[in-house]
Amino acid sequence: MSPFWLNFSRYLLRSLSVLLLSAPIVILLISLQTGATVSPAPDLTNSEISRVQQLLLESAPSTPNNPGMHHVVLTHEELNLLLRYGVELVELSTPLAADLSFAEEALTTRLSVRLNNTFIPLYLNLRAEFQQADAQLDLQALYLGNLKLPDRLLRYLRQRIQNQYLATNLYYQDFSELLSNIQRVNLTRDLVDVELQWEPALLDRIGDHAQQLFISEQDRLRIIKHYQILSSVAAQIPENRRAVSLNEFLKPLFTAARENSANGSDPIAENRTLFQTLAIYVNNEDIQQLLGEFEDANLTPARYIEVRLLRRQDLAQHLVSIAAITASAGAEFAELLATTKEAYDARYRSGFSFSDLTANIAGVALASLATRDVETAILMQERLSNLQNETDYMPEVGSNRDGLSETEFNAIFQDRNSTEYQYRVQEIEEQVFSRPLFTIF
Repeated sequence: MSPFWLNFSRYLLRSLSVLLLSAPIVILLISLQTGATVSPAPDLTNSEISRVQQLLLESAPSTPNNPGMHHVVLTHEELNLLLRYGVELVELSTPLAADLSFAEEALTTRLSVRLNNTFIPLYLNLRAEFQQADAQLDLQALYLGNLKLPDRLLRYLRQRIQNQYLATNLYYQDFSELLSNIQRVNLTRDLVDVELQWEPALLDRIGDHAQQLFISEQDRLRIIKHYQILSSVAAQIPENRRAVSLNEFLKPLFTAARENSANGSDPIAENRTLFQTLAIYVNNEDIQQLLGEFEDANLTPARYIEVRLLRRQDLAQHLVSIAAITASAGAEFAELLATTKEAYDARYRSGFSFSDLTANIAGVALASLATRDVETAILMQERLSNLQNETDYMPEVGSNRDGLSETEFNAIFQDRNSTEYQYRVQEIEEQVFSRPLFTIF
């Protein structure tokens, strides 16, 4: 071959290589648009948040700890409301809007992401079209802006992602198992009707893995240190003591957190992981729920002893659990879970409890301040390491009327949007924030 054709071949091969490698970038660039196909939704109103809570309550089985078949029906409007709440809850730094629309046996989801804050805005608009196929939804088409990905390219990408990245992924395996539990999906223009096998153990495992996904290696190291301190405290409690105050653990844990912060550790991360670790212990759960495979058999399980608040184990569990959720996922999500659980208890279990609600409000306040900013996080470490009484952060609850059934609750308050109920919640919040721990905030 002549030098000319040899050089030309090399040039052509190099050009093709560059073209292939840059193809995804080129596709992305030509799919950008200056307008959003989905307009950003306004912030949810109080009545809409109450509706989200009601949807969660109505979608949950009456006996969530027992496996069995479960049936869920949601309308187009209800699904989009839940989607709006999820987008608002995540609080992404990049503005995002999404919606769902239905046809017979088909679902279309649209997503708009604003990529800049310049005078001329740029949006990435995506549209995915799904078709009902037996008990699953099959992705039929994917659009980037007005550009439809070729079917062969879509099949290739799906296959490659599944084989290369998802096949051995623990979280994807859980999700696949969850999808396999769906026995029937029926899509119409107005609603989606799903029948699935409810498996509490699988849902617990998915929850644990999801939590681990957001725990960094540094946070795992912090959790191990917190757990070792907690284990040491538990080992020193006399064998004949049946239960101890929550303060028995809060004080030494926050003392150590304050020392770690003074030595350069992030005080917000210290406080967040402290609440996560303490919640595992107070609820008598396995610390591996947080650590996953990071820590195998090197961490000896702490001796368990019942932890109480105002002489009640349930109040300690409520306060610490909601504090851990607040520190990890934010106050808004924690408050939604707390009120939904009380509504669930009113319908199916022990009844609505204003005492539990008080502990929840105190836990949200405690964790919100402890993770708000560096200065406040350090101040809370100092205060919590010098606790004197449980009432420093938790009001007495002896005068509360607890155990209200759903019927009794509705007879008194109508619903959680009523003036009477909001006044009662405001009263509890004022009681919590009048505690010495919160007085200067």
